Amino acid sequence: MGWLMDRFDPHRVLAFAYLLAGAFVMLLGSATAMPWLLVFAIFGAGFGVAGGQVGVNALAAAYYPTAVRATGVSWANAVGRIGSVLGSMVGGFLLSLGWDLATVFSVAAVPAFLAALAMLAKGFARRPSPSALAVAAE
Repeated sequence: MGWLMDRFDPHRVLAFAYLLAGAFVMLLGSATAMPWLLVFAIFGAGFGVAGGQVGVNALAAAYYPTAVRATGVSWANAVGRIGSVLGSMVGGFLLSLGWDLATVFSVAAVPAFLAALAMLAKGFARRPSPSALAVAAE
């Protein structure tokens, strides 16, 4: 993921990783009958989620000024950990309501898709406007 982030826009790379993660998490719910597809879905979900998380850590480290970098990255990690704990609890609750696996994993994919949108929005927000580029060129 770092190699891709060094060569391309890191926001787009992370958005793609989270889109990939969301798609594979959704596939997990319907791939239980085919072991080869389940292994593929687990690999893809792990690559997207773990790769995205590591990439976000690197992006956060580059985002915060040096004086507050450790605090900023630590808080970002803490918020992410809260999401993983609550996500497991919500998944268990949905299963206790009798929801099928495909629906539960579809709901579990929503945060990954939201993360992809957030990465695209962050990348778009950091770009200078065309008028600012014209002023800088003069």
